[in-house]
Amino acid sequence: MKKILILTFILLTGFQSFSQEKPKLVVGIVVDQMRYDYIYRFWDDFGKDGFKRLINEGHFFRNTQFGYMPTFTGPGHASIYTGTTPSVHGIIANDWYNKTNDSILYCTGDNEMTTIGDTSSAGEMSPHNMLTTTFSDELKLFNDGKVIG
Repeated sequence: MKKILILTFILLTGFQSFSQEKPKLVVGIVVDQMRYDYIYRFWDDFGKDGFKRLINEGHFFRNTQFGYMPTFTGPGHASIYTGTTPSVHGIIANDWYNKTNDSILYCTGDNEMTTIGDTSSAGEMSPHNMLTTTFSDELKLFNDGKVIG
């Protein structure tokens, strides 16, 4: 029995190292209000080097769900890219009340950021309000800093 346990442990840990292959490219696409079944509904309208290629040669997550309500754009995108819920990643709505300065704060709003080449405040956005890392943050650590985006 002891030999079987040791052999099982060696086999499992040996195979685990093979599954740690570094991904060459990660593309995340989120279309607001687009259900996953629309991919099949409009399949014939897609070109072979667009969605069809991404689905056929990559990973396509069907019917993925997160257990929280209500759903809004900011928390939804944050949940997809962090893999966790608003109570953990901190993006609880698109906008919320900031008690410190008695104002409404947009989920990506950041007055420390500036727009390049424009005088508008459109670029005052960042992930500053997020409390967790995203999969791209983790990929950057895993790939020794080689991440675009």
